[in-house]
Amino acid sequence: MIYDCLRNEPERHTWLWILIFVNFPGALIYFFMRWLPRIDIQMPKYFTRWTRSRELWIAEEEARNIGKAHQYVKLGNLLYEIGRFDKAEDAYKQALEKEPDNKQALWGTASINLKNKNFSQAKEHLQTLLKIDPNYKYGDASLIYGETLIDLKEFDAAKEHLEKHLQNWNHPEAYIKLATIMTQQGDTQSARSYLEKMIAKVRGSSYYHYKRNRHFIRKAEKMLKNL
Repeated sequence: MIYDCLRNEPERHTWLWILIFVNFPGALIYFFMRWLPRIDIQMPKYFTRWTRSRELWIAEEEARNIGKAHQYVKLGNLLYEIGRFDKAEDAYKQALEKEPDNKQALWGTASINLKNKNFSQAKEHLQTLLKIDPNYKYGDASLIYGETLIDLKEFDAAKEHLEKHLQNWNHPEAYIKLATIMTQQGDTQSARSYLEKMIAKVRGSSYYHYKRNRHFIRKAEKMLKNL
């Protein structure tokens, strides 16, 4: 823990004193409060809240004392990460009151709307976001908007949007969603075409991209058998 502290800890001077003088109990405290949160392990929400309590306190103070959109977005992102979604939504709304075109706040609010299955509000925030930046999150916002239209059963609008989406992005999900809409509308030829095109694109991509998306190939092949 001392070695990790010297290499990686921003507050190393404070933690070194704890590690040296408290010894083994200090090492346990450091392990749980500083080392574990830094590595890529999915921890329970209650544990994350405990280890990030100081970070949350700082973010709340910055939002209270500085009070600009950036500080509220930072607070909202942190609250979202630790699973306090209601408070995160409040923080994002505060950011939007100060800066209505803040992309991160719009995205955060839409994400919480979707989590709460409030699709109408999610659609509204995503529409605003895409007007500001059609390529936000490398097309993820555009894809989620198309999926939101489907959740609202606005199938014609979803079909039109996803067709435009695929002119710029090759998300396999978009092909699957479009094929599903086409099948529901009785256009099995177009559905088959979208599925076959997606399979070819994924198989012809890099190994990393293929490995990450091969489950979509299995799903598309199953759909093709049913057409």
